[in-house]
Amino acid sequence: MSKQQQVEKNLELAEKLADYIVAHPEATGNLPKNVSYVAFSATDTTINQENEKLIEGLKKEGKTVIKAQETKDAENPWRLTPVL
Repeated sequence: MSKQQQVEKNLELAEKLADYIVAHPEATGNLPKNVSYVAFSATDTTINQENEKLIEGLKKEGKTVIKAQETKDAENPWRLTPVL
């Protein structure tokens, strides 16, 4: 996967995640502030593998990371989990 493809796919995921967070602000209520969200697709394993590497880099930089896993559940389309 090229960097351009990775950026485009991550922008699509980020837009979906942002729409969800705006519509459901309570979803982030228990999560720490000033975190980096890394979105994972419900179907695209290639972008997910690349984003695992992204998490590793962010953790090395000392950043707090939230893994945002897209689901196939219409009632709960995202699972937000702090990366320890």
